[in-house]
Amino acid sequence: MSHEASITIEWQQLAEVIDSGNAEYLCNFLHLLPPEDTAYTIARLDEDHQTRMLEMLTHADPELAADLLEHFADGHAADMLEELKPETAAAIVDAMDSDEQTDVLAELHEDDAAAILDKMAPEEAADARKRLAYDEDTAGGLMITEVLVFPKDCTVESAVSDLRHKAESNQDFESRYIYVVGDAGRFIGVVPMRRLVLSPRDKPLTQLMVGDPLTVHVNTPLNDLDDLFDRVPFSALPVLDDAASLVGVVQRAKVEEALGERSDEQLAKFGGIIGGEELRNMPLLSRTLRRLAFLLPNVVLSAISVTIILFYEPIIHKMTLLAVVLPLVANLSGAAGNQSVAVTIRELALGLVRPGDFIRIWSRDLGIGVINGLVVGLMLGVVSMILCWASMQMGLVESRYQQDLLPLAGIVACSYFFNSILAVLIGGTVPLALKGLHVDPAMASSPILTTVTDMCSFMVTLTLALILIHLMGGV
Repeated sequence: MSHEASITIEWQQLAEVIDSGNAEYLCNFLHLLPPEDTAYTIARLDEDHQTRMLEMLTHADPELAADLLEHFADGHAADMLEELKPETAAAIVDAMDSDEQTDVLAELHEDDAAAILDKMAPEEAADARKRLAYDEDTAGGLMITEVLVFPKDCTVESAVSDLRHKAESNQDFESRYIYVVGDAGRFIGVVPMRRLVLSPRDKPLTQLMVGDPLTVHVNTPLNDLDDLFDRVPFSALPVLDDAASLVGVVQRAKVEEALGERSDEQLAKFGGIIGGEELRNMPLLSRTLRRLAFLLPNVVLSAISVTIILFYEPIIHKMTLLAVVLPLVANLSGAAGNQSVAVTIRELALGLVRPGDFIRIWSRDLGIGVINGLVVGLMLGVVSMILCWASMQMGLVESRYQQDLLPLAGIVACSYFFNSILAVLIGGTVPLALKGLHVDPAMASSPILTTVTDMCSFMVTLTLALILIHLMGGV
């Protein structure tokens, strides 16, 4: 039996387990699911079964429900929570790690998030509201608040005793380090767990701690966090507020996860997905409107570029083969431009370029445009000539156009050379211009670049044809 077939049976079996109403049986079944198949299996359930499954788990094992939702994208998990009653959803959110709470609550509609927070444990809700106030791509938005904190007058013996006494409740905490605070929660140092375990029992934590350790502010941006973790071997860094009080820790793994999510979102936007995320479990109307919001403006932009051809209709009438090769030049010019767009968007995300760096971008990309324009232009000229010749042999194009093959190859090669340069220069700077106008570069760069490169490629190709025909005495 294939792997996919076994998964299909599992989700059908899971639906039957849910229909049985046996919560204990459901928990046991879910524990047996391989982690890599969990999201796939649950996603195959219909909405009603997903909702009933989470309701059953809320009463039997809220932590298992929280663990299951962590297998899904934050938006998908939020959609499933919105189908639950606020008190049911609150029980699941209560059981999540603090960083996951923040991620999921941020994806909920404002009213739904407020209703869930109202039903959560007061202390947990207050902590979640504080974290939601931070930007999601900062240390405050990424941090966890489950940290092991001890006062400065604590000894090794009392710290170890406390850890043993609270072993069960501390199992989900960041446990590689313990953090030492002074008056009013002011952070003063960190003690690696290994050092704590190996030290004499009567030794004060202040004699073991790393004084003046590396810390980050709650508003430290994601790019800076990435740079820090690249330079240091630590798995987590303390997060401090304006009063230098410890409010949490940001983990290396969470930073890497956030960077991956941002890259995925930018890729989705670049592909025309409004908002940067779409899953097929989302409502049909929502998905349709998101796509139309990208496609409809492209209709207008495409119509603008095509009008260029109308002005050159007599040229196409004299050299019919131009109609065959125009899309080749336009598509490859757009591809060259999109390469530059992708690099600029990546550099913007990493903080390596700013909206005013036009000259710097042009100076770095000009050489690429020239070299690739020569190589691809020559190849494209040969390919277009072979393509048109083959079309004649198959009777798709009249053989009387054979005398146009060599001039056509020259036109295509020269056209792509010039368009390659234009495409990389425009593609490299369009995201900068959009960023300066506070427009999302990942979302708008591609359609703008496609329109401009299409217009340029049509105009350059047809203008070269016009000049050639004129020199040959055809006009």
